[in-house]
Amino acid sequence: MSVSRSILASVTVASLFMVPATATASASPPSSMVPQSAPQAIQQASRYDTSIRFLDFDHTRAYLTHANIRGQVVATIGDRRGGLKGVRVRLDRKIAGTRTWKYVDTAVTSRTDYPKFRFSPRSVANAAYRVRFAGNDRLQPSRAVTSVAVHRNFNARMEDGTGHFHGKMGPRYRHHIVLLEKRSCAACGWHKVSTHRTGDYSRWSFKVGAPRDGRWWWRVSTPSTTRYVRSFSGIFTTEVR
Repeated sequence: MSVSRSILASVTVASLFMVPATATASASPPSSMVPQSAPQAIQQASRYDTSIRFLDFDHTRAYLTHANIRGQVVATIGDRRGGLKGVRVRLDRKIAGTRTWKYVDTAVTSRTDYPKFRFSPRSVANAAYRVRFAGNDRLQPSRAVTSVAVHRNFNARMEDGTGHFHGKMGPRYRHHIVLLEKRSCAACGWHKVSTHRTGDYSRWSFKVGAPRDGRWWWRVSTPSTTRYVRSFSGIFTTEVR
């Protein structure tokens, strides 16, 4: 993809995605930029500012599910800003509690009317994600950082008739505490009932009861750590039938 073609897509195409003008441009575009064709204008232009703009996405994911990191590479030319089509960006990740950025993936912005990049890394732990555009002879490099929080999986099951509430943690969670929580009505608050320490295979297990009338709500949880946010299982109910 040539430089001129990338800028042409964001500045001159009728389907340009425009956002409000900013004061980030260091100089006005040449006056010849308006009457001339785009390739001629680009040849005379200086190196334009760019920035990474993240779009809305879910910043909290379950362990090993895919995140959906979306955004744009935006170029600023005079009082115009537009998303660049067909430019390459790189994704790096820094796991919480570590100091090193590691390469994850490379993507190219789409050639649609609303050009954007998308990455779908697996959510292995709380992490910062950095998107980088290297720039070229007409575009300045840019980078930006976002984050994704990750909660543990419980793989919870409630055995009908026995009140056996059990599961297996993901990721590995050997010899750690799992909390059993209960609420007595739909509008009631949760309170801790019991604790259980997982075994060698990260399994947990509780025996729960049911009220004579109505129902009780149950869930299990784990506290937050450096790599995982406070996590909760799905909610289960018990009642006498």
